[in-house]
Amino acid sequence: IFLQRIYSKNKGKIILLYTKNILIVKKIAFFVVAFFLMAGIGSAQDASRVVGSLTGKSGGTYKGERKKGVFHGHGTYTWNNGDVYEGEFKDGKMDGFGIYTWADGDTYQGNFKDGLQEGEGMAYYAKKNNMFKGNWHNGKRNGKGKLIWNNGDCFEGDWVEDERTGEGAFFAANGDEYRGHYEHNSRNGQGTYKWAYGDVYTGNWVNDEREGHGRFAFANGAVYEGDFALSKFEGEGKYTSANGSVYVGSFHNDRRHGYGVYTTPGGTELAGNWENNKYVGGSHSVQGLMTAINRSIYAD
Repeated sequence: IFLQRIYSKNKGKIILLYTKNILIVKKIAFFVVAFFLMAGIGSAQDASRVVGSLTGKSGGTYKGERKKGVFHGHGTYTWNNGDVYEGEFKDGKMDGFGIYTWADGDTYQGNFKDGLQEGEGMAYYAKKNNMFKGNWHNGKRNGKGKLIWNNGDCFEGDWVEDERTGEGAFFAANGDEYRGHYEHNSRNGQGTYKWAYGDVYTGNWVNDEREGHGRFAFANGAVYEGDFALSKFEGEGKYTSANGSVYVGSFHNDRRHGYGVYTTPGGTELAGNWENNKYVGGSHSVQGLMTAINRSIYAD
């Protein structure tokens, strides 16, 4: 009888306490599930979803606390299009911690301010099975964040207005990795890319292409340092092969082309013009020497 009286007098408070506890459980469950998803899965770029307006034409229903007639405190708003928000409201807007679920299954869980995603939050993109966890500002990803694609690829670093911009690290599911600068979701500026099989490039990037000055170290010990264009040796550079021979001069489309000096491991020097990786004439005229060196070059 005593418990029944307490429940009768405080029915609204008990229901509210129960509702808030359910939200806390959902919050914990979401982050637990997200943890395992982020550990086990990750390629397309997901953008922040626009949340619904509580004053727009889409309309919907609200259940929860109010203050002076407006949504204030804990509540749930369901839009006519199927979107649902459950969490905290302030002065008629989503404000505080909440969970927003779009009709197609995408979910955002985290902080809101004045009706938009703000601060720490996590988004799950259902169709692509991708996930983002990090900072938000004015409804977009801004600051530090981590994006995992469904194929296992992962980016962790700086975000500006929903784009990977600033310093970041990319880890591919196949073992490749990149650390360096990004602009507008692409590698731009200085950075190092390491392939799983051992090749390493350090230098400048433009729109995901090796461009400008850089150093490419092959897994077999050969090294090229010089100019790049569209990810190929292009311009002036130095190529040191695994057998110790060295070429210093012009390159075109990854091959020796133009004037250059080739030095064998034994110290013999061949200076002159090259076409498509082959010596075609210059300071030496001994056919046997040219033939031997050309064979050596093709073997590099």
